[in-house]
Amino acid sequence: MLRTIGDALAEAGHEVHILSSMPSYRTEASATETPKQEKLGALNVRRIWVFSDEKCNPFRRLANAMLYCWALFVKILYLRPNVVTASTFPPVMAAWSASLAARIVGAKFIYHIQDIHPELSVCSGGRMGRGATMRLLRWLDNQTLRRSEVIVTLSEDMAETLRARGLGPLPITLINNPALDSDHDPIAPPPELIKPAGTTRVIFAGNLGRFQNLPLLAEGIAQCFDDHPELELMFLGDGVALAKLKARWKDHPQVRFAPFLPFAQARGIISGADIGLVSLSANIYRVAYPSKVSTYLDLGLRILALVEPESQMARELEQRGLGAVPSAANPEAIATALETLLAAPPSAVSTAPERTNWPQIVAELAPSRKIKRY
Repeated sequence: MLRTIGDALAEAGHEVHILSSMPSYRTEASATETPKQEKLGALNVRRIWVFSDEKCNPFRRLANAMLYCWALFVKILYLRPNVVTASTFPPVMAAWSASLAARIVGAKFIYHIQDIHPELSVCSGGRMGRGATMRLLRWLDNQTLRRSEVIVTLSEDMAETLRARGLGPLPITLINNPALDSDHDPIAPPPELIKPAGTTRVIFAGNLGRFQNLPLLAEGIAQCFDDHPELELMFLGDGVALAKLKARWKDHPQVRFAPFLPFAQARGIISGADIGLVSLSANIYRVAYPSKVSTYLDLGLRILALVEPESQMARELEQRGLGAVPSAANPEAIATALETLLAAPPSAVSTAPERTNWPQIVAELAPSRKIKRY
């Protein structure tokens, strides 16, 4: 996604610098194979050193967040860009650091909100959504919102959550994330993961996290197994919910588990499926919008989305005939929605048009100038 946005800005004539980090989330990611500095097309990429294997170590994760935010702050002071944009990872602090540095050097700041914090922790019951920690994070994030020339968010539901903070008019614009694409040539997936002939595959691809309500989703889909022996449920990826899912479904002949794969390799598996699965826990739609929606649609899949029917995602999928949404969060409603998709003939699927675009925003802020993307 970051590469897609950066390339679009470079093609519009901007000088684009990207600050990232060395791979640290997965143990199989090899930092030794990733250069600290490189030119990716027209993009100037700098990666800072961080501790590896942060996924299983919260102290390393915190240290990496601090290292990155400090490096980001210093980099902006050094480069003195015209426009700075930062996203919501690490939560709150990355954008706060970038927006403060942008204010110091007189740059325009674009806040690219992927998830709204600390509201995400409030909805999910996380530690950052409680007490003094929550109040501190919201106070800091409100500073970032006030320093922003443009606030990019992914849905009207998320925009309403930001407006509910009571900060007055905010410069919010909606740009959904582009479909994932690979920086590399396609890689053939493992043969054993290719969909067998005569199989109808429904797939959940991505992080098997605690916000996805995946055990409930699986129970609903399983209600269709007896009537549809050709139906297969595949989970492609890993995450904290994987152990619970395997404990329940590992030995079922119509459920398959596939490991995390780079997108260049996973793309072939996803595009071969028939229905893409999206699932969110209660109220998460107010603070996040799954990027996999655009990727599924771009690859020609219809979508079964376990989200609240009143959400923007649900309305768009059903109004445009791109998928089905259960009427309630229970196995029976999930099974009914899946049956609707299985009974309907396949139809052409296309992504929703962007409401606006990044080059347009940057051109309005600083025409023919350079942008630093973080």
